[in-house]
Formats: sequence, structure tokens, C-alpha cells
Amino acid sequence: MKILCEVQVVNRTTQANRTPKAVKSTLAIGYKQSARDANGNTKKELEMVLFSGQAKTGCRYKVRDNINAVHTKFVLDGKVTIGFKQPAENLLIKCDPIQLKGFLQTLKLGMEGKDAINLRLNIAGATAIPQKAQPQVRMMISKRSEYPIKGFPRTLKSLTINNSQLVKLSFEICSLRNLVKLDVSGNKLTKIPPELGRLPLESLNLGSNCLGEVNDWCWMRGSKLSQSLCELDLSSNGLTHFPAPLVKFERLVFLNLNYNELIRLPFAMRRLKALRKLHLSSNKLESLPSAIEDLHIDQLDVWGNRFKAFNAEAAQQLAQQPAATMTPQPLWLQASRAVANFKLPLSPGSLPAILIELISEAPKCLCGKLCYALRPEDLLQRVVQPKFTNIKNLTYSREHQIYADVVICGPTCSATQQLKSLFSLMFS
Repeated sequence: MKILCEVQVVNRTTQANRTPKAVKSTLAIGYKQSARDANGNTKKELEMVLFSGQAKTGCRYKVRDNINAVHTKFVLDGKVTIGFKQPAENLLIKCDPIQLKGFLQTLKLGMEGKDAINLRLNIAGATAIPQKAQPQVRMMISKRSEYPIKGFPRTLKSLTINNSQLVKLSFEICSLRNLVKLDVSGNKLTKIPPELGRLPLESLNLGSNCLGEVNDWCWMRGSKLSQSLCELDLSSNGLTHFPAPLVKFERLVFLNLNYNELIRLPFAMRRLKALRKLHLSSNKLESLPSAIEDLHIDQLDVWGNRFKAFNAEAAQQLAQQPAATMTPQPLWLQASRAVANFKLPLSPGSLPAILIELISEAPKCLCGKLCYALRPEDLLQRVVQPKFTNIKNLTYSREHQIYADVVICGPTCSATQQLKSLFSLMFS
């Protein structure tokens, strides 16, 4: 097995660096066939060879019973140190983490005397990998015949599979730990495996698939994906509901939900503080949540929706609603409002996780307090006009006036009293 890496050689006896800094190198490991013994058997010796600009013919190290230590504390960062007894040198290796893990696994198998396909290299005839032979980081596939026979390179950072009649995302794709951009648009995917949530993707394009048929969003609960994803395209998927776990993607900057069948958006959208571009054209939206005012969006596209008119019935019900008597509030509601009012830090170590979720995703009343719509009448649909104060560019059909849904604290809320007075004048 051979890998491209950067290596610095340190002599432990003199504490001198054979190389002043890490240099581009090739590290190879394999068996050396020695001469036959008296019984005619060939003895195999496991060796490691380091090729660099300073050692073009290769510096050889015996492996069996000759390794002093292997330090793997920072292997996830692509760094490892291998110390040899003779010569008394340490190899400070920096490499792609995936390749480095494979190399260490091969080294372990060799030291245990086990045979492996990666150890079949004839180390005696090994040569350096040409410096121009860089690891493949991008791959584009437009038809099934272009699938790699030997599997996807572990070094891929960008993978595109378009219009290939793909019906299932393979586990192999979900195990490409270096992948940051995945485009599988224009296929026939109905479900995404949960393993995808373990990848630190920054851009994910799932447009023009069939994810709305199953509505399985378990993969969105992956901790790495929710913390890394910045761009997501779910356009043309037949979605009838906004994916609930999506509101936790707080690094999301771009979200495309065009050409679906969405009717409403959740109030918990206010959690998407980083969102700058939101595309919702050609859906079936009847209104927008008042939480849209909490977002600072550069571009909001709601063209081609079915926005309904002012909900006079709901407004009239509120105007005619008698004043309610004070009733005790649930303890969880009092706790969440206290945390919000005193602006306490939402730290997992100091607050229960369920309370953090409630505070982060709960809608706000027009009075500014957190509300949870404890009763059906606390949710008013299409009764206020959003001001779009924080929206820089708004694209919508001029023939439709946009109204927003609100959640109110109850009849005793100051904002509710103002709405009552306003609606009373409208219907008197």
C-alpha cells in the first residue's frame, strides 16, 4: 500500500530533524521476499519505505519487532507519529485522515502476521507516487454506466450523480467521510438513509426526486449534518409538509423548496437565524407565519402561491371573545418564559434539553412573549399583514395580498386587547 503524505523525520538520539519541515513524500508498506532458507522456504519481511526529495531511492525501515511506538491521538486530524527502534527515528506523518486510517490498519494487519490485499505490494520494487498524481476530490456521474467499478475514491469532496434513475442512495456514498458537497438531483429517490446525517456536508442537492412520497426525515437528525449544512435544495419533491427537523439546521444559509405542495410553514422557522435565501415559489401557501419577521433574509421568493384573503371569521371571533379569567399556567410554560425574559444562556449543561427545544422553537406573541397555542383559539390564521422589515428582496404575485398567522398569549394579553379594539371597529 502506498499513500501520498507530508513527513518530517526526527532523530531521537540527536534530537535533530533530518528534514527541517514536513516534505511531500510517499510512504509504502509491503513484504520483502528474502532468500530461501535450508528447507527451501521463502521468508517474508515486512518493511516500510519512505520516498521524498531527500531520499529519492527510498529510506527503508523494518517493521516487525522494530516499532517503538505509534501515536494516533490526532489521527482524526490526519496526523500520526511512528517511532522506530533502528534507526532511532520518528516519522511525523500528515495525510488525508481516510487514507491514513487505511494505512494504519494495513500496518496493524502486517504486524499481526495477517495477509491483506494492501500488503501484496512488492516492496523491493516499490517506487514513489508521482507528485502530480493528486487524490481525486471531485466526481461527476450522468449515467449508471459511469459508476466506478472499484467503488468511490475515499478522498472525494464533491460528488454529483444527476439524472441517473437512482432509486437508492448506497451506504458506500454515505461513508465518504471527506464529502462536503453532494448533488443527487433529477433521480427517483423516495428515502434517504440515516447514515447520511453522519457526514459533514456543506451543500446538499436533492431536487427533483420523490421524497414527499414517504416523508422520512430521520437522516436530518444526524448531529454532524445539522451542524455543517449551509445549502439545501429540496425543490420538486412533492412535499406537502415542511420537514420538522429542518428548523434545527441553524447554519443553513440557502434553502430551496420551489415546486412543492406546501400549505404552511412552521413558526419554529425563526430558529434559522443564518438563513439568507429562501425560495418557496410555486407551492400552495395560504399564508406565512409571523415568525418570518424574525429572520434577516436577503432574498425571499414566494411567487406563484395561493395566498388567501384576510380571515375575517377569525378576527370576528377574537373581537367578540369575552375576557377570560386568569388560569394557572403549566410549569414548563412558566419556566421557559422565565428563561427567555431573563435572557439566560441556553446551555445544555444548565437547562433540560426539552426546555431548550421549547424556547428555541416556540412562536412569539405580538406582545413579544413566547406562546405555545395551548388552545385552538390561540392560533389566528391570516389576521395581520407582515411588514417584511428584515427582507431585502421580496418576489411575490402582485394580485395576492400576503397575510400572516399569529399565536397569541390569550385574552388577557396586551396585544390581544389591541387586536380586539381594531377588529371591533372593523366589524361594528
